[in-house]
Amino acid sequence: MVTGSRRGLTVLGAALLLLLAGTAGAAIDVVLAGSLGVVFGVLFVAGCVLAATRVHPDDLLGIVITPPLVYALIAIGIGFAHPAAGSAGGGIKNKVISISSDLILRAPVLLIGFFAVVLIAAVRARHARVARRDRQRALNATRNRRRPGS
Repeated sequence: MVTGSRRGLTVLGAALLLLLAGTAGAAIDVVLAGSLGVVFGVLFVAGCVLAATRVHPDDLLGIVITPPLVYALIAIGIGFAHPAAGSAGGGIKNKVISISSDLILRAPVLLIGFFAVVLIAAVRARHARVARRDRQRALNATRNRRRPGS
């Protein structure tokens, strides 16, 4: 199952899900427009949201750092595989400039995805903490009822 079991995805599984979504969007944009654009942005943010909602509650902290890392991997991959039209002259310097410009110019997509993950992770962490506390209270109440002489 792509979205994981009832337990949820590990951080690695969620990162791979985000990497696949972002790479698919980047590939579609490069084929259609020659550079990263709207399709990449939509699929990257959707991948961030899906990864944050499907990751196991114990891995919520790890998923928060995933979007910048995956974003950088995609930008570096696109920079090397398909440099910008103006940098076709070659050389590592032009590739670095192309990658840097992709990282800077597409930063709003990264920020939207990152803040969506932070918000979802914070809400899910709060719910997990409340559920854990309620389970512990119920367990303690059950133990207290079993020992009437205490």
